Amino acid sequence: MLQVGSRAFDILELLIEAKGKTVTKDEILRRVWPNSVVEENNIHVQLSALRKIFGDDKHAIRTISGRGYRLTVPTEGDEPAALPEAVQGVQAGAARLNALPVCHAPLIGREGAIADITRALSGTPIVTLLGPGGIGKTQLGIAVARSIAAATDMEACFITLAAVENAQGVVSAIAQALGVGRADDEFPRQSLVAAVLGRNLLVVLDNCEHVIESAATVCELLVQASADLRILATSREPLRTRDEKFYRVVPLDTPDTEASPQATLACSSVRMFLAQMRAVNADVETDPGSLEMVATICRRLDGVPLALELAVARAAVFGIRRAVSELDDRFQFLRGGRRTAPPRQQTLEAALDWSYQLLSMTERIVLHRLGIFPARFSLEAACAVAACGRLSPNDVTEAIVGLASKCVVMTTFDSRTKEYFLLETTREYALRKLQQSDEADEVLTRSAAYLARFYEQPCRRGFRAATLGNDLATESVASR
Repeated sequence: MLQVGSRAFDILELLIEAKGKTVTKDEILRRVWPNSVVEENNIHVQLSALRKIFGDDKHAIRTISGRGYRLTVPTEGDEPAALPEAVQGVQAGAARLNALPVCHAPLIGREGAIADITRALSGTPIVTLLGPGGIGKTQLGIAVARSIAAATDMEACFITLAAVENAQGVVSAIAQALGVGRADDEFPRQSLVAAVLGRNLLVVLDNCEHVIESAATVCELLVQASADLRILATSREPLRTRDEKFYRVVPLDTPDTEASPQATLACSSVRMFLAQMRAVNADVETDPGSLEMVATICRRLDGVPLALELAVARAAVFGIRRAVSELDDRFQFLRGGRRTAPPRQQTLEAALDWSYQLLSMTERIVLHRLGIFPARFSLEAACAVAACGRLSPNDVTEAIVGLASKCVVMTTFDSRTKEYFLLETTREYALRKLQQSDEADEVLTRSAAYLARFYEQPCRRGFRAATLGNDLATESVASR
């Protein structure tokens, strides 16, 4: 089956309708780009793609100098003869792509990210949006694709791998989205190459992390076959393909504890929270007291959009004050996400479970032990606390590399010595897992021993000693 992009197909359809008459460039522009101002070169690109697909029939489309283009089809009387075989193949096989989902709510606080990712895609075939669950990778990817499609003649296709379980499922999902197969069919990978050739195409490949190796293999195969293809992937860890660029999606900015009401209202996390409250007819007063409670919610939920969305659903029923007080039991409180959302996005705990299930056993154990750090910590501190029993310092180091790669452990980029930290919600999750294990007391004992050495050398960096001292006491009581 021959494949062709929608713009090229529209041009071909117009030429066929003309029944051998010349179609002017202006007619093509009005038909194919009705609401856009584009250069004439866009026509040449699409016609070139058509002629490549026609092969031996490439002269079926003639250029009429200074006037336009004509499809040369032999006729008998008034009835046209059969179209050239290649034209029939294209007409019958024009792929219908999976359209981009429509997003009715505005994307708040991501204007700079959209511009940065768009620039990255102009210079590399694969860009992967990285970030923890609920950070907003999918919505950001859709917004970028929609922006590019509106400004250029690129087609855009959305493919989700959330329900896919294996390598063949990846191939089938992509084939179905490109309009060349069904999800339950076995579909050879080389046929995917034929489906993207000659198409100026942007593919948004969503939720790659649980089938990362298969997704990486297919992505590399496709971009090596087609110079006009761009892939925008979303994942909790890199694909690690050739020519891939990463873009780390960060949380929305949150207000400082001493922020003024004006500064609080300017933060994207607060703006999102208030906008969603208004959307459910539960407007919030903007007096200083109410704003401070909203700011507290945004800070304690790390500015993570999914967590804020779940908090809005609860605050709309119980009020802002109750929402603040329940954050100490956030996994029980933050439930009841959208019915249409995937199960992993319907509760805060489910979002963490999805990431946790993708970790190795060593990574899980190290994550539990890192939960005792209430603030930034060094690699030295992590090894002092997490390396014991069957886990050597090298094992801990490798686990931290894996956890950082999977966006479970966050890293700082503003100091000479690399430091690490957990988002508050991730830390709460890790502490729960630690308390459910039989090693909580042992980990807290090693933490206290390291803390004692830290006091002896107060200038050393590792974590904030005073804060940790208070926190360890709290965790020691909680673990009993």
